[in-house]
Amino acid sequence: MNATDRAIRFLHEIDRADLAALLRHSSYEYGSEDIWDEISVPVIKLSSPKIYSEAFEGLPDWDQKRIAEAIHKTHLSPKRESAPERFVVKTTDSEVDDSLYPEILIHRNQLIAVATGRSRIQEVDDYYKARHRRIAAGLAARGLENPNPFDSLWDWYQKWKASFGSYSERRQYINDMYASLIARVIDAPEPAVPARQPTGWERVDRAVDKARNRMESARHEEDYQTVGLLCREVMVSLGQAVYDPALHMPPDGMTPSPTDAGRMIEAFFGQAAQGGSNENVRRHARAALQLAVELQHKRTADFRAAALCLEATSSVANIIAILSGQRDRPDEDPA
Repeated sequence: MNATDRAIRFLHEIDRADLAALLRHSSYEYGSEDIWDEISVPVIKLSSPKIYSEAFEGLPDWDQKRIAEAIHKTHLSPKRESAPERFVVKTTDSEVDDSLYPEILIHRNQLIAVATGRSRIQEVDDYYKARHRRIAAGLAARGLENPNPFDSLWDWYQKWKASFGSYSERRQYINDMYASLIARVIDAPEPAVPARQPTGWERVDRAVDKARNRMESARHEEDYQTVGLLCREVMVSLGQAVYDPALHMPPDGMTPSPTDAGRMIEAFFGQAAQGGSNENVRRHARAALQLAVELQHKRTADFRAAALCLEATSSVANIIAILSGQRDRPDEDPA
């Protein structure tokens, strides 16, 4: 168990799992900070990925003090007599996949900051709205409901002006709104199939999100069968997004119907991934479609079958997005 793990355990023991979850990707060291001329105070220097650093910095003073206390009380060697009451955050270059939780905390703290005079809406609303969309997508991928109805900080402004006269009322309202969600996000298992970058095709991305939501909430055979149905819809929407009858000819020469995912995708591959070197790519797409069809009708459908189907479908969606140019970088020559 490393030093940070001991602090995490301490926070769990005092029922602060919300703070413990923030320390998962952090390390620390003791140091000092100059506060006036040659006067310095002891601090804990916390190193964290960028999104976690931002979440730490937005915590109220009492939460920062509790984290510093947890680290100091569990630090083994050398033992420090003076206990730092705060920490300073250093941002590292490391990347993490699980950014949903710190983004939720940043969002919560931003709502409180503008309602208590610590931040101006005009300066942060653009960032708030972009983060709001990311959080909504992340929660949907885990089958969780977003409790925040405010699409912009101006919407929140109208609410607090009409309903809450004091800072404490506004702070309490936001904390209560997020309390249950934070507990669920901390306890929720990681999704069986991690979310990929959207393809940019609205119907495809919407169907993938629906399949992932159903996957996360599925408990019975018919739920898992529905994952297969939705994965097949993803394949149909993919075929419709890329198939052009003027450019693509199915191998058997038959014009595909609007719902014939197999022929539309095969025809697209015939132009975008032709040749023997791409046979494995084409085989992968055929297998993914077959998995979806089989799962849709499988009376004994279960978690593993649904997870494999969703992973294969998501992979094919990403492959087709790459081959179609949806993933090309603006500064690159597609040739």
